[in-house]
Amino acid sequence: MTYSASGSKGISLRYLPKNHLFDIGGSSVFFMKDYQNVFYSMGFLNSKLVFYIINCLNPTVNIQPGDLKRVPFLIPEKNIEKIIDTLSKTNYSLIFKLNEYFIFEDSFKSSPISRFRNENEVKFRIRDFFNLENNYKSQILINEAIINEKIFEVYELTDADKAMVLAKEGESIGGLPVTAAAKKAYLENEVAEFPLDNIRYFIQNLPETAFSTEEKDKIVAEFPNLYQSNNDLEEFCIRHQVNPINVWYWFKESNIIPKQRMNTLAMEFLADMIREILLEDEDGIIPLVPNAGEKILLDRIEEKFLEKGFSMAQYSAFDGVLGRNIKEYLNGHFFKALSDHLNLFMYLPKTPFIWHLTSGPEQGFDCYSIIYKWDRDKLMRVRSVYIEHRERALVNRQSDLLNDTSASAQNEKDKIYKQLKEIESFKAKIDELLQEGYNPILDDGVGKNIAPLQKKGMLAYEVLNAGQLKKYLNADW
Repeated sequence: MTYSASGSKGISLRYLPKNHLFDIGGSSVFFMKDYQNVFYSMGFLNSKLVFYIINCLNPTVNIQPGDLKRVPFLIPEKNIEKIIDTLSKTNYSLIFKLNEYFIFEDSFKSSPISRFRNENEVKFRIRDFFNLENNYKSQILINEAIINEKIFEVYELTDADKAMVLAKEGESIGGLPVTAAAKKAYLENEVAEFPLDNIRYFIQNLPETAFSTEEKDKIVAEFPNLYQSNNDLEEFCIRHQVNPINVWYWFKESNIIPKQRMNTLAMEFLADMIREILLEDEDGIIPLVPNAGEKILLDRIEEKFLEKGFSMAQYSAFDGVLGRNIKEYLNGHFFKALSDHLNLFMYLPKTPFIWHLTSGPEQGFDCYSIIYKWDRDKLMRVRSVYIEHRERALVNRQSDLLNDTSASAQNEKDKIYKQLKEIESFKAKIDELLQEGYNPILDDGVGKNIAPLQKKGMLAYEVLNAGQLKKYLNADW
């Protein structure tokens, strides 16, 4: 198991698969020779009792290996060990399954927009995913509630002891009262892959309660903000002191789709589609502007939508899911959105794998490239093939308009003049980079490979902050 040395919520143990490394910032826990059950131990170390004990030993956000060593560990009775081991494994599997839907996870497979086959609008595919996600996360929180109770049994805590722990750590929200209707619906909406066999009795015996219309409406009114920032299902339930089964049930009834998170999932879906298109492309470079020697990215995205089984109506409605016109988004917002989304570690640079190269605001030349195919030859190809095609087309159009004195023609001529000037400057930047020995290597990572492009002002968005830019420009690995 591994855990972060510093965290505002205290310690949180995670499963560390074989062949992974650890360091002081993410220490690991190893096992005694006479006890090797990883999943029981993970359930134990993530329990409210252990959180309480560690907070007594070290009431700071920096947990030391010595603090964990001092936590008293009892080998449990076999029947309790089996229950906790099973629930802990289920939680790991549920989280692993959910991670298959998110592009920045190792286990990513595909976007919910691809995998949920609702024949209506794309946004309903996202709604169906939210309902499944709430179902899974409710099961996780119920499993945790049972684990907490079983750990209390292992240590034979008195009612007074339990009350003291829960007063500090809070009640297990998976054990809070639930409405009869929500309980019945949850038991009837069992997901085949994760049956409720091991927790059905616990759910059936949850205390029942009723909510006034006013109480329920107050909670439902906050659903549009669910899963924004740190407002995940657990935090939402803790704040409202409501069982997650109730939230799952009311959310499903309401048909509310949180807009900001819908936009984010649409961006991830688009990123995955663009990655696929760029990897299929011979050189991994696709222009955003016409007459650059290849079909533009927007046209390829439309083709890819239809290839994946979406209707033209669904493609046309995608702007509403994305929150912007797709052409405008590709030209001015996607690269920033992807970069910010992949700002996964506080002290490390953003890690976009798709880059937006641009000559400037006039869009003399713009293209997307993918880091997996990017090298010195590709940069030379941008200059010698794509930019040459684009420049020649603009010059030819300039000649066509030479004798046209209309206002619209004059505006177009002014635009082309600015674009050609911009392209000249962009070509000069490429020449300078090549003369300086720019030779990107995939294994050097995003920071080192993108820093020279950012310094020359060739990116649509500055990925690195000033300190990171200086560091990676001087990196000698």
